[in-house]
Amino acid sequence: MKIRHFLMGLIALILSITCAEAQSHSKSVGNATYYGQKFHGRRTSDGSVYHRDSLTCAHRTLPFGTMIRVRNMANGREVVVKVTDRGPFARGRIVDLSYAAAKKIDMIQAGVTRVEVVPVKQKKSADSGSTIPTGQVPTLFDFNAGDHCSLYTWMQRRTAQSTQTRDREGLTYLVPLR
Repeated sequence: MKIRHFLMGLIALILSITCAEAQSHSKSVGNATYYGQKFHGRRTSDGSVYHRDSLTCAHRTLPFGTMIRVRNMANGREVVVKVTDRGPFARGRIVDLSYAAAKKIDMIQAGVTRVEVVPVKQKKSADSGSTIPTGQVPTLFDFNAGDHCSLYTWMQRRTAQSTQTRDREGLTYLVPLR
């Protein structure tokens, strides 16, 4: 059971890193909307609390913490936001902006606006020469806890859970002799 959980977590980590690599160089064009007032104070998918005055957004596939530049195609205004949530799930929409971000690119009146989304430039690592996405931390969704966490945290939770189960049930594991 432990091996299966570990392998599932490892596969999710690899997929999140490869998705980030594939999409980190691409720009996309589509419609953007913004969060309504009712979402103010609620938790986002990465575990943080949404605040209407923060410069954050929801994106379907980019890793949490990714900084993206959103440009309003109608007036050319731009804003840099951080991905903290998943969505939008409506067809043709590529990003949901916070109220403050929508206000910066002047899309409040329109409600839905055509935008261009580009991930912000990446820094070069001094030691290896590889690119490191700025502000990105690969995360896994822990279905038991109902939140996103790092692979290390996920493995610690599994170890603690199995230890608690073993202690609660009074189980001792014996290794068969051959």
